[in-house]
Amino acid sequence: MYNVSLETLLGRAIGLLIGFTLHEFAHAWTADRLGDRTPYNQGRLTLDPRAHIDPIGIALALLAGFGWAKPVPINPRAFYPNETRGLVLVSLAGPVMNLLIGIVVGLVLRATLAADSLNNFTYNVLYTIMLFNLVLFLFNLLPFSPLDGYKIAVGVLPWRYSNDLVRYERETTFALLLLLMVGVITRGRLDVLWAILGPPLTALRNLILGW
Repeated sequence: MYNVSLETLLGRAIGLLIGFTLHEFAHAWTADRLGDRTPYNQGRLTLDPRAHIDPIGIALALLAGFGWAKPVPINPRAFYPNETRGLVLVSLAGPVMNLLIGIVVGLVLRATLAADSLNNFTYNVLYTIMLFNLVLFLFNLLPFSPLDGYKIAVGVLPWRYSNDLVRYERETTFALLLLLMVGVITRGRLDVLWAILGPPLTALRNLILGW
């Protein structure tokens, strides 16, 4: 994860460009379909990466393995009378888009592998694109603010637990930053997030590739 080859860096760059752009577009499109015109008015209902990519966020993602895109602004009141349902659906749309990207690229990879028509460089690039989008899918489902998983958890958990999450929103952000920084500082030797995401990531990868 920390020793990056040329094909891994290229795959990560392409995967991030596609993954971040379509992730944020999915948020914007879902909000628009549910009646919130805020993303459209803010110029976010587009597939143009320039509307969604944050230069610092994508640079960190390339170099450190984690980063961010520009969040899509929404107005939950526009989902009335189903504000909570609307917020959950909009939040879920981004990670699901990353899952779909991972599945599509993985199936292409699986088909070309079966036909034995892929060189190692292209294989590694496609594999990295698939893997990075699967990581984005799983990572964004974690119940830490400001990740999508936090908003989903607040919307679907019973009121008692949802209220606790809202009360400790800032603490969940600090916890997430701490876990990320520990992973980077120890160069993966104490990467709690990777320990959490690794098993489901491996299971998803194996399922898609038929391993």
